[in-house]
Amino acid sequence: MVIRIPRCSRYFIRRSSPRRHYRVLAIESSCDDSCFALLERNHPNETPRIIDHVKKTMHSADVGGIMPTVAYNYHMSTIANLCTEFCGKNQLSAQSPPDLICVTRGPGMAGSLSSSTEFAKGLSVAWNVPLVGVHHMLGHLLTSFLPPATNLPPGWQPPKFPFLSLLCSGGHTMLVLSESISKHEIVINTSDIAVGDSLDKCARELGLYGNMLGPELEKFVNSIPLEEKLELKSLDFSNRDCNRYNYRLNLPYLSPKDPSMIQFSFAQFLSSIRDYRLSFYDGGAEAEKNTGEFDLKTKQMLAFITQEYIFDHIVDRINRALKTHGLGRFKDGKLIGVRDFVCSGGVAANNLLRTKLAANLKYRDVGDTPFRFHFPDLSLCTDNAVMIGLAGMEIFEKLKLKTDLGFTPIRKWPLTDLLTVDSWVNVDDNEIGKVCKY
Repeated sequence: MVIRIPRCSRYFIRRSSPRRHYRVLAIESSCDDSCFALLERNHPNETPRIIDHVKKTMHSADVGGIMPTVAYNYHMSTIANLCTEFCGKNQLSAQSPPDLICVTRGPGMAGSLSSSTEFAKGLSVAWNVPLVGVHHMLGHLLTSFLPPATNLPPGWQPPKFPFLSLLCSGGHTMLVLSESISKHEIVINTSDIAVGDSLDKCARELGLYGNMLGPELEKFVNSIPLEEKLELKSLDFSNRDCNRYNYRLNLPYLSPKDPSMIQFSFAQFLSSIRDYRLSFYDGGAEAEKNTGEFDLKTKQMLAFITQEYIFDHIVDRINRALKTHGLGRFKDGKLIGVRDFVCSGGVAANNLLRTKLAANLKYRDVGDTPFRFHFPDLSLCTDNAVMIGLAGMEIFEKLKLKTDLGFTPIRKWPLTDLLTVDSWVNVDDNEIGKVCKY
């Protein structure tokens, strides 16, 4: 005999059964993106599920870059309305709040950070849920723990500690050795500007236009015919007299005074283009003097060589670090046992960088085992709230920490000092169980 349960009874049974998952609302606004994400996890060892995420980006192309005060005003006029739309779409409210709130605490621009941290505090108080202030770069570092949305490789697995990460964005470029969620060592840092900043400034100097100039530079280089690329690649740019363009460019730090100092440096790429512009005009290029622009062939050469050499410099520095720290017969051998290599951050979306890393890193561990490379899904390479939610969940569950509501944003926050800043609060197993509902 079939018993049909009345609608009201079915509703009562479904609502009264224990909920075996928890939801996390994440907010990111460290630079020029206002971002929200909603994640859900059913088990502590399970990869969180992305329910939804959204981003709105300030248009900065017309003002020549990101201005902190303009970005602050943009976030202040965007975040509340964006949150209202996002929560309405995903049925989040005071009656049905998320179980945890995660927000970027730093590093980043102080005004941009404060716009979302203060908003997150308000939601935490109104909804009576705990809050975690997240390190922005830890978010990028952990993004590769999420499987690609498309083209998932057979047998895909997330990175395993210890692993190496190349974090490359508009604000940071560093090679990081991560032994756990909380223990990180900077193997290579940059002595001047970040790689994303360098690519943007070089693209702007070449006359390219757009909100994200690094991708615009990549598109422009990809539009160059293959035969011209092969010709440019065959030319010698170590001396002005060695190529028909009379252009000179070498990789930074090829002969360092102190071989033990392994650093990235990207400022010289912009300086080279600017110096060449002066000599180019002085050399009698009359048409370019009138327009203020390089001719197309010269512009293609500069764009191609700049992108190639910037990424060759990254590979060269990493290979030097691997040689110095990798095998046991070299110094401390700190990289022995590292099998996984992560590349994340906005510049990680560049296909040429991914190709050069996978093809040219020379390190092989014991038994000649190659690295397992991990590149985040393209939609998660640039700043997003998904990575903040994931990092916050790991901090809350694995490190058993949340953030006191009296915290302030941190403009400069070394990844090596993740747990030494103020406002961390220990949480016990009862609170974790109440939030996570496992």
